[in-house]
Amino acid sequence: MENIPVNSCATAEQNVISVMESAFVSAVKSGKIPGAVIMAKDSTGNIDYARCFGARTVRRDETRRLPPMEVDTPMRFASATKLLTTIMALQCVERGLIDLDENVEKFVPDLTSMKILAGFDDVGKAIMRDRDGIITLRHLLTHTSGLSYVLINPLLQQYIAKGYLPSADKFGIQSRLAPPPVNDPGAEWMYGSNLDWAGRLIERATGMDLERCMQENLCDPLDIIDMTFKLQQRPDLLARRADQTQRSNDDGKLRYDDTVYFRQDGDECFGGQGIFTSPNSYMKVLYSLLKNDGVLLKPETVNLMFQPALDEKLEKQMNDHMDSTTQINYGGPMPMTGLRRNFGLGGIIPMEDLDGDKWRRKGSMTLGGGPNIIWQIDHAVGLCTLVTFQLEPWNDPICRSLTQTFEKAIYAQVPK
Repeated sequence: MENIPVNSCATAEQNVISVMESAFVSAVKSGKIPGAVIMAKDSTGNIDYARCFGARTVRRDETRRLPPMEVDTPMRFASATKLLTTIMALQCVERGLIDLDENVEKFVPDLTSMKILAGFDDVGKAIMRDRDGIITLRHLLTHTSGLSYVLINPLLQQYIAKGYLPSADKFGIQSRLAPPPVNDPGAEWMYGSNLDWAGRLIERATGMDLERCMQENLCDPLDIIDMTFKLQQRPDLLARRADQTQRSNDDGKLRYDDTVYFRQDGDECFGGQGIFTSPNSYMKVLYSLLKNDGVLLKPETVNLMFQPALDEKLEKQMNDHMDSTTQINYGGPMPMTGLRRNFGLGGIIPMEDLDGDKWRRKGSMTLGGGPNIIWQIDHAVGLCTLVTFQLEPWNDPICRSLTQTFEKAIYAQVPK
């Protein structure tokens, strides 16, 4: 795909874009990445950029060709799904179906009835205790409900290892809602299955499954026709989707990953990680929020999303956690340590400019997805960007560096 013009750039600005694109081309030619799609739009319409590099798979087709990556290539967006579920949850708030700060028990008693895993006794038996406080939708949307992920929580890892969840062998896709909370609501920021539970809440509040809710309330208003939780029911998307690629920890080489997500739909629509769509369609969502056009949410609701939601104590705890777990690197291309961050309704909010006037500004919002997908919306500058690889593991240094190079090149196009 050819460039969609950024704007009428001066020579120096054009050179920044050219150098950035050359970095992506080089990464493909040298076998460091299979392919990528990079996109950016600004609120004035002067910047409308999209470029595709490389292939959507490392497997050659029957003619020995590598099918190209395109802006409409269906991809697994993983945790980038969380933004979409947040939008649908806030639509429920706007319609008076639930308040942000009311007890979610009437919608998800299966969550609120769970006791908290506090540890294990001397003989290895799980210690379960009662919850202190209620769980609210705000807790779910800001990852402060007490839920976590098995992948990153030692207590839950022990819980699984001791056989408390018999279906753990299917944990990758089927049992996101099974693990118990590990702390009280509002006590700690912990990345976890909060948005999966928010998705179930949305279903019960609206009386429709999350797929139908999304189609009617998010896809239809934005004319999106290639977004789904049910990939196996869309042969048109399956036929041209991007494959998952893994980088070997041993030699850095790329290999095809026959991941279960592309072969089997989950038992339900997981609002925290279940979406398949194209970069072009996901950008429609980002751009609507950037323009704050009232199509998906009321302007005041979008403004609320971008307000830091954590108090001083929770903010410090979140930052201490992120600074000590750089191998996870929740912030994608942002600095892994030393950056003050907060969390809004939908993503991480940097509480300071990242590089003066050269990069993301204080108050922007970002999150990503496991295959090195990164989105960000910066209202201060009036810019949104999207980078989509289908390459794991997450926090891949090559993908992170390329994402930084792309974003800074785009920010260089913004009039000072």
